Amino acid sequence: MNRILLTLPLMFLAASGAFAQKKKEQAVKVSIYAFAYAEGHETVYITNKRREAEEIRLSTANILGPFKTKLNEDGQVLIRTQQQNDEGVIVYPPIARVKIPSHITKPLLILVPTPGDYPYQGLVLDHSVANFPAGSYKLVNFSPTDIRGLAGKTKVLVGAKKITSFDPSSNAADLLDVHFQYKRSKDWKTFGRTRWANNKEERHLLCAFLDPRTKRMKIRGLPVKKPYIKSK
Repeated sequence: MNRILLTLPLMFLAASGAFAQKKKEQAVKVSIYAFAYAEGHETVYITNKRREAEEIRLSTANILGPFKTKLNEDGQVLIRTQQQNDEGVIVYPPIARVKIPSHITKPLLILVPTPGDYPYQGLVLDHSVANFPAGSYKLVNFSPTDIRGLAGKTKVLVGAKKITSFDPSSNAADLLDVHFQYKRSKDWKTFGRTRWANNKEERHLLCAFLDPRTKRMKIRGLPVKKPYIKSK
């Protein structure tokens, strides 16, 4: 997927009111990954360091960035869409708000579609190698229920709207039987079953979420490589 830089005159941004000056703004570099697209929102916008709208064509195949942006006074990165209001003015309403914890040095914003107030919900994890070593997995649970699983003999449990890390590389087998379930009432229901290569050199990101269209639980994985940037 391509990333396109769109520079708009500052007067349009000021007119929209979407990028008004805030107190205590803090610059930050963020990477962005979409596990799935919200309908009609494959392209999003953030405020760059020049306070202009930077257009980002989201990718479900690559982690994009890092992008330089600003935190608002609540410590959030705002993901926006572009619209034209009734007066013909270009505006940029938020479609996701992602809180960046102060202790995270290399934030990775993970977006999935949501049926809530915003088209996307987002969680953030630390993209640095120190907190995401080779051979390990990070499981992001966007769903409203607990998830458990087995990767070989390695047990995994993560609560609703939580992130957990696990390292199955201690398993002796070259191929791991993997089984994921979600909590439904008092029972557990299988929603993912496959086999993984037991690669001790790669990092993997997993995301479990409730698909707002099908109402079914899904889980997807991505090998984490160096941040991908398409040249302009």
